[in-house]
Amino acid sequence: MKRNKFIYVTMAAASLLAASCTDFSDFNEAYQDGQPGSDKTLWENISERPELSDFASLLTKVGFDKELSKSRFYTVWAPQNGTFDFATFDQQDSATLVDRFVKNNVADYNYVVSSPATQRLAMLNEKVYTLQNETGITFAGNDIIGSNIPSSNGTLYITQGAAEYLPSIYQYIFDQRDAKVDTAVADYLGKYENNYFDEANSVVGPIDTLGQQTYIDSVFVLSNAMTNQLRAYIDNEDSVYTMLMPTDHAYKAAYDKILSYYKYPKTMNYLDFDVSTATTRSKEAGSDFDEELGDSITSLTIASSLFYSHGNYYNYWLDEVGRQAEHDPERLDSLESTSLDNISNGEEMISHTMGDIVTASNGYIRRVDTLAYRSWDLWCPEINVPIFDDNYRPARSTISSQTVQLNNNNFNYEVGDYIPQYLYVTDVTGYISPTVYFYIPNVRSAAYNVYVVLAPSNIQVGSTAEAKICSFNAKIGYMQTDGGTVAEGTEGFNVSVTTDSASLTKIDTMFVGTVTFPYAYAGIEGPDTDIPECMPYMAIASNYSQWMWPNNTWASDLRIAGIILRPVEYDEYLKNEE
Repeated sequence: MKRNKFIYVTMAAASLLAASCTDFSDFNEAYQDGQPGSDKTLWENISERPELSDFASLLTKVGFDKELSKSRFYTVWAPQNGTFDFATFDQQDSATLVDRFVKNNVADYNYVVSSPATQRLAMLNEKVYTLQNETGITFAGNDIIGSNIPSSNGTLYITQGAAEYLPSIYQYIFDQRDAKVDTAVADYLGKYENNYFDEANSVVGPIDTLGQQTYIDSVFVLSNAMTNQLRAYIDNEDSVYTMLMPTDHAYKAAYDKILSYYKYPKTMNYLDFDVSTATTRSKEAGSDFDEELGDSITSLTIASSLFYSHGNYYNYWLDEVGRQAEHDPERLDSLESTSLDNISNGEEMISHTMGDIVTASNGYIRRVDTLAYRSWDLWCPEINVPIFDDNYRPARSTISSQTVQLNNNNFNYEVGDYIPQYLYVTDVTGYISPTVYFYIPNVRSAAYNVYVVLAPSNIQVGSTAEAKICSFNAKIGYMQTDGGTVAEGTEGFNVSVTTDSASLTKIDTMFVGTVTFPYAYAGIEGPDTDIPECMPYMAIASNYSQWMWPNNTWASDLRIAGIILRPVEYDEYLKNEE
């Protein structure tokens, strides 16, 4: 299947063609100025020149001699005998020979060299090459020894060498699969290809005997829904990308590792917060949560982090010539994929390049034996629980939880770095310990270190509130491994924490323990789904009561500025960095 016609490439080529003409007459008419051969077709001028006999032989082999005998206007760059690898081209099948040699040296319309200039021209196969007349006349880097040779249907050039065909990154991926090398990426992207007939750009022919429209030149456009979704336009000849091409072994290793973070249960239990006392109930997961979900997320995660546009500031240093001088040194190790995934260890990623970097027509391919991604950059990021979003904080009638906004004027910088808000939790009745619940989104089947950020009573300028010790209980509920009830305290997480009296007047980020989730919830939960409660939850309850602490020396309320679930491996990395 031909893989070099995307609709956006066609439009770009049209723009290039229009911009490169001196005027409309030059563009559409052959030059019949009395020069020898100006009354002959392109094919006649080619076939009558002995120094072009090899080129003529290849044209005849694929029937393109007939095309160059028609009235349609072309510009042909014909390589002289002995200046290109005729034997190799002569052994190619017709489809390959047409696309990668014949159409690689022929363009629509007329292009003439008159005054010093440089033009970027699109060939029939949509590859783009440079025609320049500044330091000698060259085409695609090859010297031109015969220029502006007029024909009745176009213009002929004689060159010392053929334009070197380079596949686009997209073509290269599938060329590798055709060669049975590194097939995994092509197998995945191939599921999203769509080859459709482009009637608008096809040349209409006569009506046949059945009354059906025929076409002299049928144009088919190949589109790929996945590369479009990733914003990786890797068949666009006017863009420059770097692709990390994993070996099949590297792909499978990454796939198996990522998939382990996406284990899903067959049935889903969740909390019902419609009543004052939280109770559990069961929800059948059905087909929504089968093993295909994990496969889909895993495959998309890998694909979304393979392509890097050189037009992105973060990726300048990938250029072959290097542009470090233009790049922020502090960002030199960073990369940002076309899907806007931020990769913090760019140099480590590309250090696994095997052999030479492959040059494509629109960038570079680095074949890597390892996809050395950091899990927290892609598939298991740190979770900042959205404690200020009402959708993630189910209301309870006995508890008041109010968001207190802070700005530069009323924030007391003596307590620590600025935070814009905190959640003030109090008991409405005055007799029970205030307890607040939070849904935890985007959980993977992984281990997390849990932190609660508490704000002190003097966080606002001029506050006269007394600084008191805060003791609270933190509890996390989630599915047990048998798919039964939500676990709290046994397989779950249930700890008591008391603030350090030395930190009563400072913002305090408190480590409250480690929790390991046996199942992932990412992709199946959220306030916008029909079962938002299927997420794990966290309950934070003050241990204060007027009976336990009648002298009122401990705080009865909570000021919660944040809840963080940090993947254990990420937390260990940060501690080692310190």
